[in-house]
Amino acid sequence: MFFDEKDEMQLQERGLNVSGALQQIHQFTKDTQPARLDRACTVGDGILALSEDDCLAYQRVYEKEREHKKLLKFVPASGAASRMFKHLYNFDSEKSNELTQEFILNFRRFPFWSIVRDQMSAQGLDLEQLQQANDWHAIFEFMLQPYGLNYDDQLKGLVVFHQYNEQIRTAFDEHLYESIGYAKQGDGRCRLHFTLAPQHIDRVSSYFDNKLKELDYDKFEIAYSTQAISTDTLALTKDDEPFRDAEGRLVFRPSGHGALIGNLQHLDADVIFIKNIDNVTTQNQLDQTIFYKQVLAGVLLELRQKINVLLEGIEAGNQSALSDAMELIKTWFEPDQPLGMSMNQLRQYAILRLDRPLRVCGMVRNAGEPGGGPFWVKMEGGYLSKQIVEKSQVDLSDADQVKILASATHFNPVDLVCSIKNRHGENYHLEDFIDYTAGFVSEKFAQGQVIKALEWPGLWNGAMALWNTVFVEVPISTFNPVKTVNDLLRPGHQA
Repeated sequence: MFFDEKDEMQLQERGLNVSGALQQIHQFTKDTQPARLDRACTVGDGILALSEDDCLAYQRVYEKEREHKKLLKFVPASGAASRMFKHLYNFDSEKSNELTQEFILNFRRFPFWSIVRDQMSAQGLDLEQLQQANDWHAIFEFMLQPYGLNYDDQLKGLVVFHQYNEQIRTAFDEHLYESIGYAKQGDGRCRLHFTLAPQHIDRVSSYFDNKLKELDYDKFEIAYSTQAISTDTLALTKDDEPFRDAEGRLVFRPSGHGALIGNLQHLDADVIFIKNIDNVTTQNQLDQTIFYKQVLAGVLLELRQKINVLLEGIEAGNQSALSDAMELIKTWFEPDQPLGMSMNQLRQYAILRLDRPLRVCGMVRNAGEPGGGPFWVKMEGGYLSKQIVEKSQVDLSDADQVKILASATHFNPVDLVCSIKNRHGENYHLEDFIDYTAGFVSEKFAQGQVIKALEWPGLWNGAMALWNTVFVEVPISTFNPVKTVNDLLRPGHQA
């Protein structure tokens, strides 16, 4: 494998060198390996099902503690809207699929219907006439192209998701309103952080500048960051050689949302709520979402406080603190603890096991949605660990692994509450807690040939694999993703 001077200059522009590039290639082609599932996490075996009294108790913990905590909502928001509308592209009335037919039959129920009508009218077009003429090709073109709504080149966060009489709200808007319910600090501020592609920062910033002028609430603080260019990975040929463009330059690709662990590293907050851009609901259905976010945060804060107290006791030589720490580890994180350790080894083990980032993850009953789920995974050291595992991480040629994968009772809705500070108020070095073997290689098509795309371990998968993890069952009503535009017809999006 050879890199010339031009390659070295290109690598340097991205904060890499030849050694780093070679290490990256070796890591993905040699070191990555599938997750080894032991069993699915279920209620009572890795997933905590809280009673109503428990939920209320944890909510009270959060309400008490939030007054003096730094809170932040973190939303990966670089997703494009085009994927939502892909079934409307190249419309053919003779060959339309079920999704397109459902869209047409329910067109007036979509929150952007009136916008399409009004913008068409401003351009001398009559939406009703086009519908009567069954000219859906023209209607879809208007929705997707720049002379209309331009949803073909729009961020998912800027798509209109909901309508309330005369008011419309985008996904971005709903994240603002939702955050007031659970992410408002004692000083009244609501802090939100969105990750975006560099080319979208100005557009989104301008959108929020205008939006905040319309709202009664004036204590939003909105920040943005982009996925660092240094996290992009080399595209490879099928023979694991660097893939090059027509001019002979190395080709780099974004390496997936796992690269956002670096964005998370630089946040200053005691409690960080993580949620996907498309998982919002209407204002009149927010109560359960807010309540369970507070419950998850209460679990996080109470557990973090217990851990910090135990760590201080262990370091002070308190024997009962060590005993309590081992019991906490067994109850919450690792039921099968190593045997035959000396007292000093136990002490070191307890400190190592507890002194790390903490996440509490909501889990919903499996309703057939695509995505990852909660599993007990056999880690490299032989111990079992609770992990969120995607289908792409599993060896699908292994019948036993496929059977375990299919046995999952719960689904990961990306509903996380995180603590990334140690007891001294310093951020953990999050890169120390990544399982780099959980990266994966996928195939893409570029320049007329198949290439290999390298993706870092996912943000809530391998990038958080060595965090302390708690799974809590939450109701399906808190999960309202919009993967296709037709999902806006679901009850969770009908005001």
